[in-house]
Amino acid sequence: MVDFSDLLILMVVVWTAGKIFRSLKLPMIFGELIGGIIVGPALLNLVQADSELIKIIAEFGIFFLMLHSGLETKPNELLKAGKKSILISILGALAPLLLVYFIALEFGQEPLTAFFIGLTASISGIPIIARLFKDEKLLNSDAAHLSMGAAIINDILALVLFSVALNIAETGIIEWGTLSILVIKIIVFFTLVIYGGTKLSPYMDRVIQFNNKGFTLTLIIALLMGTIAEAIDLHMIIGAFLAGLFIREEVLDERVFQKIEDRIYGMSYSFFAPIFFASLAFHLDFRVISLMPLFVGLILIASMGGKFIGAYIGGYINRLSSLKSASIGVALNSRGAVELIIASIGLEKGIINEEIFSILILITFISTIASIGTFKPIARRLKKMV
Repeated sequence: MVDFSDLLILMVVVWTAGKIFRSLKLPMIFGELIGGIIVGPALLNLVQADSELIKIIAEFGIFFLMLHSGLETKPNELLKAGKKSILISILGALAPLLLVYFIALEFGQEPLTAFFIGLTASISGIPIIARLFKDEKLLNSDAAHLSMGAAIINDILALVLFSVALNIAETGIIEWGTLSILVIKIIVFFTLVIYGGTKLSPYMDRVIQFNNKGFTLTLIIALLMGTIAEAIDLHMIIGAFLAGLFIREEVLDERVFQKIEDRIYGMSYSFFAPIFFASLAFHLDFRVISLMPLFVGLILIASMGGKFIGAYIGGYINRLSSLKSASIGVALNSRGAVELIIASIGLEKGIINEEIFSILILITFISTIASIGTFKPIARRLKKMV
């Protein structure tokens, strides 16, 4: 018989920690991480780190988080932002990626590991960015559209580069022909899904309205996309993310989409995701801070500084005001679920070790808290311009 005691302890602690962080207006995922630290091997050791039940639930957490991430990724944000977002996104991702990559190389990391550290450190968190602007009543501002558009492009680029990194990790060598084919597969997959979602939306509406099984159909499509992704040598998370893009708000009845999104959100962030985030804490090694303080400090500075400077320069080139450029740079320094998922898969695949994984979690935590704290005074000044 399955022992649910570990799961019960973990749920109680992460629920409590998450509520505390929410009351402080901080991302709940960090409360859930801290909950995992408290009951995991790092402190009380009340929950077995190798529990098969928790591992399975955590895997579902990854799947549903990426599905929900796709659902809340709105391609129309790209249309509102236009070409400006592309430049901001590329510079805002490329600067931290390259800085972190070269720092990691200088400290003796393997090229693939250094690239993966840079990739993970360059990603921005769409939900937290949206919340920053929403809380300050700036969600419809030009800066918000540019930030959201840049973050969406950032996520898509990150998933492409993530697939490339996994391919190199599995083959052990860089084969440009194979990598070119892989990138073409990703582009074709994305294009077909987005185009197909638009063309099939009238028929999807009829099926969902007739059977009232929108949630079940969403799960079927997500599983199908995940299976297709695996079949063409991509990771399952690409398929889950694309399934969310396929079933997006613009191509379905608003009420139907809202019901689907609410149920996916409920399953993701009420059960599966908290267990996933808490289980990440089982692999944290805090000794890395004392053993490698210079490396940790430089990676943190390069990640946050590179993201801000890259996005700021992108805004400057697009002739935005210094204040708008700064608000975008600060907002894009928010991190979230996608980078934690990618970091966890990198750990599972052996691309990074637990010490590097701990550093990436630390970067996610510190940069997001710093972003939330520094955005408010900038937003107050930005409101006067809107």
